[in-house]
Amino acid sequence: MEHIFRAYDVRGIFNRELTPDIAAKIGAAFGTYLGGNGNVLIARDGRTSSEIVESAFVSGLASTGCNCFTTGLVPIPTANFKIWRGGYDAGAYITASHNPPEYNGVRFRHGDGSGYTEQNEEIKKIFLSGKFKLAAWNKLGSINKLNSNTTIREYLDFLLPKFKLEKKIKVVLDSGNGVSSLTVPKAFEELGAEVSTLNAQIDGTFPGRDSEPSEASLSELKKMVAAEKADFGAGYDGDGDRVIFVDDKGRAVQTEKIGIIISRDILERKKGNIIANIECSMILEREIEKAGGTLKRVRVGDVFVTEAIKKHRALFAMETSAHYFMPEFYFFDDPTLVSLKLAEILSKSEKSLSEMADEIPSYPKIMKNFSCPDEIKFRAMEQIIRNSKEEGYKLDLTDGAKVIFKDGWALLRPSNTTPLIRATVEAESKKRVEELLNLVEKEFKSAVEKVKRDVFGQERVRD
Repeated sequence: MEHIFRAYDVRGIFNRELTPDIAAKIGAAFGTYLGGNGNVLIARDGRTSSEIVESAFVSGLASTGCNCFTTGLVPIPTANFKIWRGGYDAGAYITASHNPPEYNGVRFRHGDGSGYTEQNEEIKKIFLSGKFKLAAWNKLGSINKLNSNTTIREYLDFLLPKFKLEKKIKVVLDSGNGVSSLTVPKAFEELGAEVSTLNAQIDGTFPGRDSEPSEASLSELKKMVAAEKADFGAGYDGDGDRVIFVDDKGRAVQTEKIGIIISRDILERKKGNIIANIECSMILEREIEKAGGTLKRVRVGDVFVTEAIKKHRALFAMETSAHYFMPEFYFFDDPTLVSLKLAEILSKSEKSLSEMADEIPSYPKIMKNFSCPDEIKFRAMEQIIRNSKEEGYKLDLTDGAKVIFKDGWALLRPSNTTPLIRATVEAESKKRVEELLNLVEKEFKSAVEKVKRDVFGQERVRD
């Protein structure tokens, strides 16, 4: 079962790769990693299997001696908040993030609500060894149930006093049948906004749209925002840690543009570092520096962004996958928090979101996935890096291989969760983007063929 342990979490198809028995063993492995003691908060999303996985996981965790506190159905940022504010030693959240409904998994949390990185590898080793630190029958951990409504109320009571709308704002909120339905509409209503909702009933089969918000999946939200003449719309993923915004014209707004709008507001009050992952647009270097900030690039993954925030004492952070972080509140990502901040900024401005977004330049960008077997994808990346160095390219090796040109860049990086190598290309013109994509594809094929010859031999490659 090694493959269900990913760089950021544990994830697999329920009752095929992730059974209740395996979930219990993951809980035991986590408890063993924690030393069999301490207080741990556990929460879950609305997937059809999440309650089963939670129960099994908690049983395994409590068997090691850890005290378990379950707060049930809440968004992951709300769970992270409860872990942090409640003074828990650690936490776990049952989810498969934006994966299809048949998947489920576990995400481990530090006491400050942020996610695990290399610690996931330690938990995996314990799981695979089967050497769990199980407590004696009279020293088992306790299992305590907390009220989810109370947890949500504590979260909203912390956030809402920190924002104020200077004028009436109208929003359309698409929760995607996920757990954001429990917090985001309520937050905006209590802030005084006019709220319309879409897919606001929790349903683990995700009947309204894919659990992953995207340009394509948010078509109904875009129509509704334009039809209702709303100031903006927001589409959230299944567990409530990602959001894509739609402007008043019904257009999806690029993640980096939202990041720039919010960073400018923050940098007006205080200068400092802004974090973005390696895939984010090159417009950030230009616009963040204009606003008086310093941009720091990090590897892809919200858990790695959090580590960089702490290291660089950053004021704001973003990922292309629509994760946003505001460290003046807490270290973990929270789309509800960022949604409220955007509403506040718009309420103080005479400009609309579409006007703000259109003032920021856009560059053509293409993302493409290349299939590559898991057993060779990392060797293929090593070969790509060797080839790029030999060809004299300017390289950024923060995450994969990013070749930087005067008028654009091209990135190849292995997926942490699927048998793919992902390509991202951006340039100042559409023609140049296509040229760079052709170059990337050529480099990818050359490296893979070389690795296959080395690993499998010439005859297998021909087959």
